[in-house]
Amino acid sequence: MKPLINGMLLIALVAFAPAFMRAEENQTPQKPNDVRVYRSEKELKWGPAPSVVPKGAEAAVLDGNPFGEGGAYTLRLKMPDGYKIPPHWHPTDENVTILSGRLGMGMGDKMDRAGGQLIKAGGFVRMPKTVHHYAWTMGPTTIQVQGNAPFAFNYVNPADDPRTQR
Repeated sequence: MKPLINGMLLIALVAFAPAFMRAEENQTPQKPNDVRVYRSEKELKWGPAPSVVPKGAEAAVLDGNPFGEGGAYTLRLKMPDGYKIPPHWHPTDENVTILSGRLGMGMGDKMDRAGGQLIKAGGFVRMPKTVHHYAWTMGPTTIQVQGNAPFAFNYVNPADDPRTQR
């Protein structure tokens, strides 16, 4: 049975190899100025977080334009102890890696720490688009957010939107 499976895999590889090679040939080569390297967090340019999140956080864009129309982005958020992001949702998937500290996350239309989970440094959360969720920090916390633009926030309760409070 094993020789039969190996033979079928070999036939499939030979049959599809030209298609893989053509796809690779059609890719646009990366330009040297497209490479981004940050050897440490100290090299990042931190500033106030965008107005879509409550005041008190700092942000650094590592790549892309989070507020553009499409295209991948990577950004980091530094949040102080006790920072809260009220229930909201995004029109695109959100991928969050906890780099330091602890981030609490829950799903739903009301902030409920008991219904959420505490995620330690090294943890990861993938939040699908349109899922209502909220977050809070325990201790100073830094996260990395990756996704496809736009990095848009839609607050469940419009009164929670920091853009209307500033």
